[in-house]
Amino acid sequence: MNQIPNPDSWMDVATILLATAMVAVPSWFAARNHKGIEAVKAQVQNAHSTNLRDDVDRAINAVEQLGQDFRGMRQDLAAEENRRRSEVAELERRITQVSRRHQ
Repeated sequence: MNQIPNPDSWMDVATILLATAMVAVPSWFAARNHKGIEAVKAQVQNAHSTNLRDDVDRAINAVEQLGQDFRGMRQDLAAEENRRRSEVAELERRITQVSRRHQ
């Protein structure tokens, strides 16, 4: 396991300071540039200043509405199919009656 260098010389001190700076400087920039943390605590906001939760709720509602619309269309198609089948059955019955009369 690596150990922290023992500062026996100025080169060891420089190495320790350089290693510390390599960790501290990026951390300082990240903390300095981390603005808007209050908005994150309340709700996550996106680039166009609306709350992410509201956007997700609107998307969920839109998908649910599409589902209802598709269910309605499927019911309409099923009703139309049943109506056509009954009309075809009625036409077949009439054709059978007419063909029996002419035989």
